Amino acid sequence: MTRHTQKNSPSRQRRTPEQWAGAILLGIVVIFLGFQVIARFGFGRSFSWLEEVSRFAFVWAVYFGFIVAAEADRHIRVALHLQLLPPKGRLMMLTLADTLWLAFNAVVIWHGYHFTVSMFEFPYISQTTGINLVWVQMIVPLGFIFISIRVFQVMIARWRDGFDLHDARLGD
Repeated sequence: MTRHTQKNSPSRQRRTPEQWAGAILLGIVVIFLGFQVIARFGFGRSFSWLEEVSRFAFVWAVYFGFIVAAEADRHIRVALHLQLLPPKGRLMMLTLADTLWLAFNAVVIWHGYHFTVSMFEFPYISQTTGINLVWVQMIVPLGFIFISIRVFQVMIARWRDGFDLHDARLGD
């Protein structure tokens, strides 16, 4: 492999902030749970806050995974019927599906925002860590905002650059 192809290979592409955030959060989960296992079984000591913080980090990592999948247009969808359509029909069908998805996201964002505001007004405090769970629940409206941005970017790229249906089972 030449220097030029190495530099531009898919494995050398720049990572998005969502990919970094998801990787860091999953790293935190692994480190904290690994430490918890060693502490519990190695030293007979348990830290309940580690499990709770790991759970919070995992929830956030999952949402960042959703965002990464939406950015790469690799989210779950039924695509068999798309292969039977002509290219323009595929483009129209994907645009319709993504528009419906954006409408659903708008509903989740709306209700998630109001839920988050209510948690500021009436805090729900975690018993183990003592933090207001609004900081954990805030990922719902934020995650769906970021997912919507990425879906919209994919829609624009699909219309501008042409149609390319990814089959996630086949890999890159």
